Amino acid sequence: MQLNRYHNLLKVALWSAVLIWAAWVFFLSAQTASESKSLSGQTIRIVAKMVIPGFEQLPQAQQASIVSSWQHIARKTAHTLLYFGLGILCMIALLQYSLEMKLRIAIALGISISYAITDEIHQLFVGGRGAQFSDICIDAGGALMGVLLVVMVQGLWGRGK
Repeated sequence: MQLNRYHNLLKVALWSAVLIWAAWVFFLSAQTASESKSLSGQTIRIVAKMVIPGFEQLPQAQQASIVSSWQHIARKTAHTLLYFGLGILCMIALLQYSLEMKLRIAIALGISISYAITDEIHQLFVGGRGAQFSDICIDAGGALMGVLLVVMVQGLWGRGK
């Protein structure tokens, strides 16, 4: 009885993590184009300081040029990482159910890709943003990598027992 209650609490906690992650994605998608560009620019500056020696000593125009040139890859990397996380969380939550692994994978990807589609539709209503099919594909790839990572770790964990 106690174990069953613990398992139910675990399920609630894991699905809550999925919902919180999805809310974070929604929050980021709700930013206007200028807000989103500013956030990615700040992130790029942090990375540039770590990987380009003397970045802070470069003239402002050169720093801005570097940040601008990295915007596209930074934004697509963010898509990949956000949906990588969503895929991981969905798959971990689904491991709590007695389902075939193929079905778990299909459900985790279905949730992640459906959310990616609705996220792109949501961006149609945000100032300066738009929907891009390529972003859905990038999101799906990130989710697939996350799901497969969980499957591989779970498979290795199972072999070790």
